[in-house]
Amino acid sequence: MYKFSFESFANSIVGTWKGEGLGVFPTIKNFEFIEHLVFKKDEERAIIHYEQRTWLKPSSSQKRRSSHWESGFISFENEEQFFMNNVHENGRMECLNLNKIKMSQDYYQLLFESRIIINDDRMESSKREWNFNDGKLNYEMFMGTKTVKQQQLHLSAYLIKEM
Repeated sequence: MYKFSFESFANSIVGTWKGEGLGVFPTIKNFEFIEHLVFKKDEERAIIHYEQRTWLKPSSSQKRRSSHWESGFISFENEEQFFMNNVHENGRMECLNLNKIKMSQDYYQLLFESRIIINDDRMESSKREWNFNDGKLNYEMFMGTKTVKQQQLHLSAYLIKEM
């Protein structure tokens, strides 16, 4: 049984991650994207800042174009409730609780679930599951909307940490 250590976790994820993903949802056309994700650790506090950028993959009908830009903080300061707060380029803001952490020697699984979503009338809930394993990150993001109430898979991606 492993006990969570912020320092060990932060040191294992800090850096630049790059990869690709797929977007799906019942109300949209599927799409593929390229992603860059950067994690930085605060040197004095148990906080991680991240910046996530995605670009739609080029197709025969369009060139690569910017799709999503998000920035946020993951706080491990309050041991009673770890959380993530973020803002998206379209103005949406999310507050998510970190409700589960599973770990082993080189593996961390984090489950974030939305507490508050503002500035986006379409979204009602979201959930993110991140799986870090020896320099690789697989994640899934689920969401529920006004038209699709039950959370559905929206994004999945596979990223590799640059060394």
